[in-house]
Amino acid sequence: MLIIPAIDLKNGRCVRLTEGRAASAKIYDHDPIEVARSYEAAGATLIHVVDLDAAFLESQSSNREIIREIARAVTIPIEAGGGVRSLSDIEYLRADVGARYVIVGTLAATDPNALIEAVNQFGDSIVVGIDARENRVAVRGWTGETTIDAIELAKRVAKIGVRRIVYTDIARDGRLEGPNLDMTRRLAEACGINVTASGGVGSLEDLDGLCEIERFGVDSVIIGKALYEGRFTLETALARVNRSNPS
Repeated sequence: MLIIPAIDLKNGRCVRLTEGRAASAKIYDHDPIEVARSYEAAGATLIHVVDLDAAFLESQSSNREIIREIARAVTIPIEAGGGVRSLSDIEYLRADVGARYVIVGTLAATDPNALIEAVNQFGDSIVVGIDARENRVAVRGWTGETTIDAIELAKRVAKIGVRRIVYTDIARDGRLEGPNLDMTRRLAEACGINVTASGGVGSLEDLDGLCEIERFGVDSVIIGKALYEGRFTLETALARVNRSNPS
């Protein structure tokens, strides 16, 4: 089980949301560059970075310069998302900002032809973010609702050639009450590609539960608020999953 620490950026600062609501943003007085360096020092092998301003405002933001600085400050790869709605956005994040992986959400849900083009052009650099409320996909920074079923979208993007999905149950995100293990497992089983769990991790026991469904294709988890709130350290989380997976 790969632990992926998260850095969410709003107005250049580290924040965490609850259930994806912009008004719920809790600001943490941490330098995002130093946070990234500390994650690498603790043993992270991938960092998840999201530009919340671009996601909510549907426009370019100054956070992308910070993401570039993060990519330059660490030697491990980063995955970047938030407001990625065109092939040019993907190209910019890959070539100019330095992201190894780019997460697309709205694009995947609303423009399958563009997703096909993106996969053909960027291969495994494309990661699809499926964010859902009651199994229905949300778009545009979680502000737009659709009737698209999360599992059906997962199967569709897998057929296109996407190799990884980040699945978030929005109702769990930022609440520290545990991820939706059942839905995460079902989605992974249905699509047959690797799935990263996201949203709700608040304890080491939550990591134990995720390790139990790893055999279904849930091979990684994004952790944000639990680290900021001091529920546990990244080192402790890494040790916990290594204990569950001694190989």
